Amino acid sequence: MSFARVCNSGLYRSALLVAMASLLFVGCNKPAEAPSSAEPAAEVAKAETPKTAEPDKAPAASEEGDKSAKTETPEPLVVRDVGFKTPESVYYDETNDLYLVSNINGSPTAVDNNGFISKVSPDGSVTALTWIAGGQNDVALNAPKGMGVKDNILYVTDINTVRMFDMATGAPKGEVGIEGATFLNDIAVGPTGTIYVSDSGLKSDEKGLAPTGTDAVWTIKDGKAEKLIAGNELNRPNGLLADEGGVWVVTNGGTELYRVTDEGKREAPVNLPSGSLDGLAKTKDGNLLISSWQAQTVFQGKPDGTFAPLIANLPSPADIGYDSKRNRVLVPIFQGDAVQIQQLGVASAGLRPDAPEPEVAADKADAEEAASGKETPGEAATAKSPAEPEPEPVKADEGAEGAAPKAE
Repeated sequence: MSFARVCNSGLYRSALLVAMASLLFVGCNKPAEAPSSAEPAAEVAKAETPKTAEPDKAPAASEEGDKSAKTETPEPLVVRDVGFKTPESVYYDETNDLYLVSNINGSPTAVDNNGFISKVSPDGSVTALTWIAGGQNDVALNAPKGMGVKDNILYVTDINTVRMFDMATGAPKGEVGIEGATFLNDIAVGPTGTIYVSDSGLKSDEKGLAPTGTDAVWTIKDGKAEKLIAGNELNRPNGLLADEGGVWVVTNGGTELYRVTDEGKREAPVNLPSGSLDGLAKTKDGNLLISSWQAQTVFQGKPDGTFAPLIANLPSPADIGYDSKRNRVLVPIFQGDAVQIQQLGVASAGLRPDAPEPEVAADKADAEEAASGKETPGEAATAKSPAEPEPEPVKADEGAEGAAPKAE
């Protein structure tokens, strides 16, 4: 049969109609496609979800920041195992650029004539351990504590006497007895030359240190001592810092900082976070530095503001000094026979509680001795007899809250 005849036949037309109907049925029942807006929605969700790679970088940046912060707080230099004996005070001699360290060498109230004063260079080396020493070269010195310089004369408190020495030679240059005093502690020289002296009003007994009621601040002018202010409300005055027209005082028997005017008026009291206060110094930028035995800390602040920890983890921090040339805090470690030198930097947040072991001035020599097989100073120190027991705290009912365990 020819192709033309097939196309014109009825059979062909019937088959064509059936095929067209099938196609129409399939097209009407085809599932609808997903809306085209689904893809943009997925893109939005992707943009809102943080990339996992970015958080992974954050810890690395934080670690770098922590490392940088640590290097901004210099490690302290600790001078120990060099012969200090109960170091009470460190004084920065700006004229000669050196540190003077007063060594009680025993009880703070014993009249034993064995106290001495050491010379230390800013690099931590001891240049003269017993530069001035009781019992030598006609020197009388029992329990030296606070120090100050006026007209090239070094003034040193010693129980009930202020002793004077030539700054060039260390030779004795006289003394000023303070009648009735029992525990002369710190000393400060004012801008006009007035010398201020604190009497913490303490004595030794079978329990340690006990109050005597002689709490006072004295002045020395023209070689004569005069009582500026006295009374139990002074709460065992200790560290002093003189300014124009008066002197700042911190209390060993409490938490107070206050000022005494040259007219003998007590004013501007401020309470610190902890008590048993000892040393008082002032930085180049005007902040006050105050050491606290109770907190084992040096605090920093201003009288009209608040005080915060600057250097922590300081056992028995006594009468601190300040190196104004290098911006350093000089801390005598009373019961550790050491001096800690803490450099303050731009980010001077103080010695962190997790700070590394402080560098020790004697470490290099110790290492050399160890290499040679000889006994090192550190090893020798461990064989020494234990330090003298700390005196018992003054009775709490004799002072304000935060009574001091020590008054050096």
